[in-house]
Amino acid sequence: MLGFGWDGGRMPAPHAAGLGPDRSAAPRSVFAAVLFADIVGFTRLCETLEPAGTFALLSGFHERMALAVADHDAVLGDPVGDGIMAVWCGPAPAAARAALHCGFAMLEAIDSWNRARRDGLPLRIGVGLHAGPVIIGRVGAAGHGKLGAFGDTVNVAHRLERMTRTRRSDIIVSEELFRAVARHHPAERRLASFPAASRADIPGRAEGVAIRMAALA
Repeated sequence: MLGFGWDGGRMPAPHAAGLGPDRSAAPRSVFAAVLFADIVGFTRLCETLEPAGTFALLSGFHERMALAVADHDAVLGDPVGDGIMAVWCGPAPAAARAALHCGFAMLEAIDSWNRARRDGLPLRIGVGLHAGPVIIGRVGAAGHGKLGAFGDTVNVAHRLERMTRTRRSDIIVSEELFRAVARHHPAERRLASFPAASRADIPGRAEGVAIRMAALA
């Protein structure tokens, strides 16, 4: 199940507005930009590190990712191993632009961390972003289910993150998210990082998606 947890505390504005404060509200459809990021080659890293080293690595990773998410007003999902999920709800241009900025902020945070670290191999992360309709609701036992974002948009964002490995890219965004930014912010400097769109197949999905890929210099 791909979703994010929320403990009912203060939620960041404005991009969490679509989630609403009513924890008992019925499932509803909203527009969202969704981001997934995780450490490339984490299984191999675990094999070479002691448990304490793995824990320290994960702690440093999640701390930096959480700061990037907080700086860009998103809702952060519960951490799952070396992966994170973040969601922005609200008007398409603002949500998509915030997600795009956050993705690059994550890459830059890891790049800075790599320069500061004195031990171990440099870390690399993959980031995938997509935008579109999601269902916000609770899945699980009555009274215990966590609030989450669900649907094709979430699945595609996750698949794009996984695709960074085979496409040798640091960040892959869907054409939907790219255009949501470009239509209202044509001068956005981050757009210049992406060459022309290409087509990609998503395993298990009948239709492929148009994507744009970029790598840090």
